[in-house]
Amino acid sequence: MRKYLWIAVIALITSAVYFTSCERIPKEMMDTIMPDAEQVEPPEPEPTETPEEMVETPTEPEPPEEMMPMPEVELADQPVDVLIYTGAAWWITQEYAATVAETTKSLLDSAGLQSEITESAFVVQDWMLQTTANGSVNVLIVYGVLPDTIYAAGNAQNDGSIAENWIETTDGDTLLNQSDYLGWSSSGGSRVAHGDLDYGSNTFGALRNLMDNPNIVIDVSLLQIPMFITEDGRALVPSLLAHESDRPIPLDQLQGEWFAEKVFASDTGDAQATQADPVIVRDGDRGRLAIARQAQVDRPTGEVAAEMIINYLLAK
Repeated sequence: MRKYLWIAVIALITSAVYFTSCERIPKEMMDTIMPDAEQVEPPEPEPTETPEEMVETPTEPEPPEEMMPMPEVELADQPVDVLIYTGAAWWITQEYAATVAETTKSLLDSAGLQSEITESAFVVQDWMLQTTANGSVNVLIVYGVLPDTIYAAGNAQNDGSIAENWIETTDGDTLLNQSDYLGWSSSGGSRVAHGDLDYGSNTFGALRNLMDNPNIVIDVSLLQIPMFITEDGRALVPSLLAHESDRPIPLDQLQGEWFAEKVFASDTGDAQATQADPVIVRDGDRGRLAIARQAQVDRPTGEVAAEMIINYLLAK
């Protein structure tokens, strides 16, 4: 019994020595390890749904304004009343033709008519195809050169050309020429020498084919023929003055249903004349051919062509 008592005493002494020799953990460390319950904040629960304001809807980035594609507007998409072709000229320089064209366009715009100037023979072709038999009068102005896109150079298509079909509808469409012989030259054909004369690629053929008149010919040996203003000229073309023409239309050679619709100046000063310039000739109730100062060396005037269109051809 005493033996077990000593064993118990020795165990108690050993335990006391052990606990006394061990380091005690400072209170500050214990507070850090085990904070007071009232100081511990419960962790926020993880949201089960993303708040609406945090949701970003993906959007396609808009291209910068300068990179936005601009719609391309072709002249052919918006047919105008009057188209002026300045891609080529003869007897006058192309630069002077451009100046005359600007004068005409300015006056047409002021009168509320839609007009455009182009140097492209292909724009002329597209525009003419769109305005054929469209129920409206349209006017094409050229300066001594007929685009080969509407009438083949060298009279290669003497019947059924785009230009001929255009003036053979009842729209009353008008091909108006200033400067050299109507249709004599082409934008796609080279000119040829004939004796002392410089011949265009179409020569007499274009006017004959457009009018279906194999006999009509403007005498190219006659120059500076005096033209006197008619009553219609004074009333409808106030800017027109007495002048000289190098290529007037021979009214006495008109055949078929072609007739002199409006004579603004002639060799007699009235409509009963042999030759006229400016003048509008018409194929019955169909299309028209017109000239306005067929003369050399910067003589055509933009005002005359504009007044013929504003006061008669497209008069409202």
